[in-house]
Order: sequence, then structure tokens, then C-alpha cells
Amino acid sequence: MADNFVDILSGKKESIICKLSSTAKETVQHNRHILAKIIQVVLLLGKQNIPFRGHTEERSNFMAVLQSHAQTDPLLANHLQHGKDNARYTSPEIQNKLISLCADQVRQQIISECRKSDFFAVMADEATDCSTKEQLSICVRYVVHNGEQYQLFEKFIGFVTCSSIKGVHLANEILDHLQGCGLDILKLRGQCYDGAGNMAGKYNGVQALVRERVPLASYVHCKSHCLNLSVVHTCKLQCVRTMMKTVQDIGFAFSYSGKRLEAFVTELSEDPVTRAQLEGRQKLKTLCETRWMSHADALTTFKQAFSVVVHALESLEADNDDKAGEHVRAILRFDFIITLVTCEHVLNILVGLTGILQEVSMDLLEAVREAGVVVDILRAERQDDAVFDAIYQTAVDIAAEFQIDASVPRQAARQRHRANYQIGDPKEYWRVSLFNVFVDHLAEEISTRVMSNHDRFCAQMLMPSKIRNLNDEHVDSIFTSYSQDMNISKEVFQGEIRRWRARWSQDDGRPRPSTLLSLLDSTPKAAYPGIHKALSVLLTMPATSASCERSFSSMRRIKSYMRSTNDG
Repeated sequence: MADNFVDILSGKKESIICKLSSTAKETVQHNRHILAKIIQVVLLLGKQNIPFRGHTEERSNFMAVLQSHAQTDPLLANHLQHGKDNARYTSPEIQNKLISLCADQVRQQIISECRKSDFFAVMADEATDCSTKEQLSICVRYVVHNGEQYQLFEKFIGFVTCSSIKGVHLANEILDHLQGCGLDILKLRGQCYDGAGNMAGKYNGVQALVRERVPLASYVHCKSHCLNLSVVHTCKLQCVRTMMKTVQDIGFAFSYSGKRLEAFVTELSEDPVTRAQLEGRQKLKTLCETRWMSHADALTTFKQAFSVVVHALESLEADNDDKAGEHVRAILRFDFIITLVTCEHVLNILVGLTGILQEVSMDLLEAVREAGVVVDILRAERQDDAVFDAIYQTAVDIAAEFQIDASVPRQAARQRHRANYQIGDPKEYWRVSLFNVFVDHLAEEISTRVMSNHDRFCAQMLMPSKIRNLNDEHVDSIFTSYSQDMNISKEVFQGEIRRWRARWSQDDGRPRPSTLLSLLDSTPKAAYPGIHKALSVLLTMPATSASCERSFSSMRRIKSYMRSTNDG
């Protein structure tokens, strides 16, 4: 009886009513057909981010698309025209219900997949929506085995509206949401947030409060935020800060004034060389205050369009635009030009790292490795005189176009706000006071912020490329950090390490895994249960919270000023 009941519900068998009445069967098929068409419209509008409703229900996008489908579907057309008012399934309430059911279905598929994993990590970040409500974005990261290999996923599981952004409230919201979705928080092994006090605080931050309930949920400061902080602190150098502010002011002046933008476009149309360099762009890029790594692109655009900017500002000044006159005098200075060219060159070195850190496949080892590559490049360029020679020559060429001579700032007997370098040669002065200081500070900041890690990072010594450096101290540290997940004795784990060393010390010509994910694929779980657990936990821990940042872009498209309610 139970098997028949299940088969009827799953559609494998017909119910007794359908078998006895062909009319009832036709009614069921008709209703399912109509509902399927309505759900198709819901999915289409949802995927394309098209608003469902307008001022009137009859002229809404939902009804327009449904009516379009009805032109080729007689059953749907008859239902819309002659169906009962209380059973047409097109009301706003039914639309909202279907949207919720679709969302629940997607979420359940993600949760079901996540529950198959031994561990998972959580990422969270908050942002204010267009109705000035704090929305907390929650994503999960997990590793699953599909039968052939391991796959790494980062999935968004929902926004939570927060009435408070205090650490205790956010921590409760995160844990309650995870449990509400059906996840076992005791499997939580990592948490990744930005460095704000309410998230990263040692005592009352979200990470500390979550660890009170789940002690094994280690905190990772988002590496992308760390990189941004590195640039922020480096750009506090006075001449750099002044240059950045000037570029920002000019960018805003051209972006938010039709008259000024028209002057810029006119000058650009008369300069084919600059137009080719800008590759079709008609505006300067403004500097984003929260995304410092976008500054590299903005500075490159400004440098390429420098002559156009100057001529446009001079044209505006001649037309009695006093602000344009201030701007043109601020940029027609050698200290501005050399700072612009230097910062543009150095920050462009970081662009690749910024993009890599945002990839879902990024793990902690890879993030630190790529950061180390950037630091090595910075330090190598610091020692290579030819690099600054090229930078300086570029600045001199730009300055020469406007009859500006290379110079050093006026020296005073006592300097309070900048270093007092008694160097008369302009080239050597800017090398010492700007390029060397900027590069040294940036390299040190990246090393301190991005490349620093916690105890679990010791498992990096299990990588084949580092196995020769694995010593007893490393083994003890790995076992201490992962012992609660291994469920084996220290002696057994040491035996695994001996076999692991022997395995990767053999030169059998096989390619050696270079990433955590590929190494996990090459690690037999039955032969190395402890090492397999350690690698799984380390791979599960996120390097950045970029997935949460990406969800904010979707939130701004979904909840716009045209589709915002006070309770949403």
C-alpha cells in the first residue's frame, strides 16, 4: 500500500479516481499544463530580472508575456479568457507564492549538495539596500565528490534583513539562517568576513561569537579586503594622496556636468592618438572609495587622456569656468605628473592578483602564493634602476608637451609633513622620495596583511612541492590543528606522514599536484584518512568573501527604487 501511495504521488501510477474517471484525468492534465505555463513565465521574468507588475495588473509584464504564450496555446488562451476569477492563478499573491517556491527549490538543491560534504564554510557581508535597510548576504563554500573527482563550490543562499549591525545580532542571524536552511553548524569549519570591528572583533565580533558556539570555525580575514587595505595605507603618502584627490575631483567634474563632458568629448574627437588609446571610452573613470584596486584603471585612463584633459580644462577656463582653472593648474605640475605615472605603474602590477582573488576556485595556499609573486615583482623592480628610468622618462615626456621642466619641491629648513630629502637631482629625488618609498611600503603591507595566516595554514607543508621541508615540528602543528576532525591517534597520523613522504619523494615521472583541489583528488581517503581530512578542511576555508560582494550587484538590480517597499 505504501509503495502504491508513493508511486501515485511521484506520477509513476495513476490514482483510482483517474482510472475510474477520464474527465478527472483530463482535468488534472489541463490544470498541470496551465500551471506549467504560468511557472515558465515566472522563471523567464526572474532569470531576466524583469519586473512582474506595473501600475495595473492587466498591463503588467507578467500578463503581457502570458498573453503572448496564449497566442500559440489554445488551452492557456481559453483559461485566461474564461477561467474562474478565483482559480486563474495569475494574481500577485500567486505570483509571489510561485517565486517563493522556485527560490526554495533552488536553495534546497544547494543545501542538499552542501550536506553531502563533510565540512562547509560561511561567508557574509552586509550592505544597505535602496530602502536604507541593512541586508546581510550569506554564502557557503563546500567541497563535494561527484564520483570521479572533487569539486569546489561557493553558493549564495540568501539575504537576511538586519535590524542591527552589532556583532551579537549578526552572529545570531548567520547561525539561525544556516540552521533554518537545514545545515548542521557543527560541520562549520571556516568563516570569512571583512575586517570591520563588528565582524572581526576579538571579543564581540561575529567571528568570536560564532566560535563560542562552533570552536572549530576558524576566521579568515578576506584577502581581497586585506589587499585593498594595503593599498589604502600605502596611498597615505602626501603627494600620492594629493594626486588621487585631484584625479577624483576632475573625474567627478567631467562625469556630472554636461557642459564639461561635452568639452572633453570635443577635444577627444580631435585627438586620434588618444582616442585609439582609450579604445572607445568617452569619459574618465572616477575613483571608487571602497574599491581601491579600481584606481589602477582610473589612473591609466587619466594618464592616457592627459593632454585631452588639459585642453578641455583650458577651454572651460576660457569660458569663465573658475574651477576648471584650478584643476588645470593643479595637474600642470611636475610633482603631479611623476606621481601619477609612478602610481599607475605600480598599481597595475596588482590588477592580476585582484582578479585571481575573486575566483571561486581560489584557496588560501594559492592566494598567499600569488601575493608572494606580486611582492617578489615589486621588490625586483625596486632594485632594477631601468624600471624607474622608464617611469621617469614617461613623466618627462608628458611634462615636456606642456613646457614643464623636471623639478623637485621647494626645500624648507624644517619639514613636518614630508620627508626632507636633500637631493638636487630631480630624477634621483623622485626615485628616493616617491618610487622607493611607495614600493617598499606596498610590499611590506601585502606581506603583513595578505600573506599572514593562522595555525591551520601549516597544512601547506603537505603539498608535494614542500614535502622535503616537512619536519617533526610541522607534523605536530598539523595534528594539533586538525586532530578533532581526524579522529585518529598521533601515532597513526605519524605513520601516514611517513608513507606520504615516501610517496611524493619518489621520482616516477608523474605530474605533481600544484593546487589543494588537485592534491585532494590524488589522495586516497582509505590510505590517508588523516591527511585527507586536513586537506579537505583547508580547501573548504575561503580566501575571500567575493561571492557576497557579487550578490550585492544582484540585490541592486532586483531591489531598485522602482521596486522597493518599506517592508522589503
